[in-house]
Amino acid sequence: MQTKKFLALLLALVSLSSPSLALQSAPPAGWEKFTSEPGRFSILMPGKPKEDRKTADTPYGPSTTHIFIAQAPGAIYLAGWVDYDPSFKFGVQAEMEANRDNLVKAMKATVIETKPIKYRTSPGIEFTAENETIFIRSRVYIIGRRPYQTIAVVRKTDSASPDIEKFLSSFAITRAD
Repeated sequence: MQTKKFLALLLALVSLSSPSLALQSAPPAGWEKFTSEPGRFSILMPGKPKEDRKTADTPYGPSTTHIFIAQAPGAIYLAGWVDYDPSFKFGVQAEMEANRDNLVKAMKATVIETKPIKYRTSPGIEFTAENETIFIRSRVYIIGRRPYQTIAVVRKTDSASPDIEKFLSSFAITRAD
């Protein structure tokens, strides 16, 4: 998700939510399976997510970022994808790393670890990052022509929360291209 609008939205959400990330300690609300038909994926989220969609003109043609955001006390969970212009040919590894680097930069965080992963046979990376107050764990996959990204942002003190793994590991493609 390279678009700057997405990163600005995420940064604004975390900035606005920083007091709740720092102060709330109630357990997460009930989790439910969310399915995006246009996104062709499903994922567990702590409640019904809000959708944000932005289209931007780029030097490579138009791209549309689709993001679904759900909040729980002390946490924000995001899942989404980008649709690029069909003529745009991106490098798989460069795209995954750009998603990581743009998110980390927008959050003023530092990468702790990056490792290669796969979703079925599709390439991906998982990374963790943090700043003074938050912990981020994210997975980026390239499935067909779409980069998908799942992001969990929690208080730094909650970096071992089992909800992070519950969220990330529940991502599933529901329909192939």
